[in-house]
Amino acid sequence: MELKIGAVFTSNKVLKEKELPSWMYREEASYEEDSGWRIFSGNEDEDYLDNPDNFKLITSEQLIKIDKEIKSNLLAPYGFSFERDESTGKWMMVEEG
Repeated sequence: MELKIGAVFTSNKVLKEKELPSWMYREEASYEEDSGWRIFSGNEDEDYLDNPDNFKLITSEQLIKIDKEIKSNLLAPYGFSFERDESTGKWMMVEEG
């Protein structure tokens, strides 16, 4: 079943360098087609993050092909964030605090 949530803003470290996503958060969408999700490998330094050419909008289906475990996270509402546990490889919700 397709997940229709809108575009997902994804780091090229995940898309081009094939690093596994390890951190994600959802903010209010910037425009109608935007899901608000921001996906990172966790290896992006400040200079990398400051360059908009290092990111691409993709569909949720494209992201799920990269990481099937991420699908259930994508249904979380705005304000949620998740990180991958390095020892288990499972996604965990990050508590604000």
